[in-house]
Amino acid sequence: MTGLILAAWASVGVCILLLLTVFIVMGRLARVDRLTITRHAEVSTIVRSLVVGDAATAPAPRRASTLHAVASVAVRLSGEDLVAIQTWLRQHDAVPIALKGMQARRPLDRARSTRLYVRAVKRPSAVIMGRMLADPDRRVRSICALEWGTTGSAEAIGPVLAAVCRSEKRLPPLVASIAIMRCRLLDVSALHAAWSSGDADGLRVALATGSAAGLAGVQPHALAALQHDDALVRISAADALRRVGTRPSLEPLRRHARLENNPVARRHLLSAIGALGGTP
Repeated sequence: MTGLILAAWASVGVCILLLLTVFIVMGRLARVDRLTITRHAEVSTIVRSLVVGDAATAPAPRRASTLHAVASVAVRLSGEDLVAIQTWLRQHDAVPIALKGMQARRPLDRARSTRLYVRAVKRPSAVIMGRMLADPDRRVRSICALEWGTTGSAEAIGPVLAAVCRSEKRLPPLVASIAIMRCRLLDVSALHAAWSSGDADGLRVALATGSAAGLAGVQPHALAALQHDDALVRISAADALRRVGTRPSLEPLRRHARLENNPVARRHLLSAIGALGGTP
């Protein structure tokens, strides 16, 4: 009998504990909701003042996280609206806060601070961005490349491509391609890091971005890349020639198609030949 009573009281205690846990969790969720609503309202008021109202009336941020939230809007703006956002960010110490955060211990903090820095300045420093491209964490390097690319500056192309070609702390090729495609790629010499190193990943990025930009100067590099040991590079070379190749490229393409052992690469070579109006 005593055991049943103790068991009943234990059950009651467990129920009370569960109810308290539920109430605590609900209270914390409600607090998070209130904070989220408050922050959204703060950011909306600031952005609205900067973009459609009087920039002079835009309130100061209540916390550093507001700077990051406002900066996230900058990527969707241009012209006077972008200048207004950047000016407001600099007026409220976004740059020194970002530079300090770029040295933080946590990779996430460094990545967020890199984004804040790029979106707060008119022209990111190549020295600072180069340092972040060599960050120990791949996510930070990727954010740095993508953010630098969003500025459209050709100054980013060389360092981003070089980060793909180096032996350590490499930048993922796909990230580099996206970043470079966002820039104004006007000269094949900007892709020098890939041509000089012969790195497989770098060549793939250079061939893809250069040919996508319609640079005729990619053709001799693509012809040379048809002899590369890496099948993926040979595929990229064939695709590049399909875009920017000319009739003189047909004979090298035919020759390499006859010698190609990789069926996928051979298919791309044949596709390039057909696109240039030739026959195998």
